[in-house]
Amino acid sequence: MLRRVALKNISLITGGVFFLPYSCDLNPDFNYSNFPKLKRKEKRLINSICEVILPSDKINFPTSENRGHFVLTIVNDCLDKDQRDKFSSGFEAFQLALSSEEKKEFEDILPNEQEIFILKNFKEKKDNILTFLEYLKEFSLLHFETSENYMKKYLKFEFMPGRYIGKVPL
Repeated sequence: MLRRVALKNISLITGGVFFLPYSCDLNPDFNYSNFPKLKRKEKRLINSICEVILPSDKINFPTSENRGHFVLTIVNDCLDKDQRDKFSSGFEAFQLALSSEEKKEFEDILPNEQEIFILKNFKEKKDNILTFLEYLKEFSLLHFETSENYMKKYLKFEFMPGRYIGKVPL
C-alpha cells in the first residue's frame, strides 16, 4: 500500500516538474500603475532605445535591473501627470515615425541605422518625440550614474558615512 502512495507521489512530482516551464514565466512582466496598457513589445522597444542612447556595460558597471525597467519605473513614479502624458504622446509619435520609415522592428534595424534614426529625431526637434527622447536620455544617464562601480570608482562615494580607522598613531 505504501509503495502505491510513493509511486503516485513520485509521478505527481515528476509531472509537475515537466509542466513547470510551461506554467511559469521566468521573465517577469512588470506592470506600471500609470501605464497599464503598456505591452511587453513596447517595453522592449523602450529598452532598446535606451540601449542605443547609452549602451550598458554589464561587466564593468553591473546593475540589479535592466535600463528599460529602471527608466519606466522612474517615469511611472517620479513624473507628474502632464509629464507622463508628454512622455506617452512622444512614445506614440516615435512609433508612428518608426512605422512611416517602413521598418519592420526597431530591434531588426542595424545598430548604426538605429543611431541615425534617433539622431534624426533629436535634430528635427519634433516636440513630442524630442521630449520623449530627452526623458529616456536623462533617466538612462541616471541609471548609469547610480551603478555601484561608477559611484565607488569614479565618484569615490562611500556607502557608509565616515570611515573608521581603528589604531592610528598620533
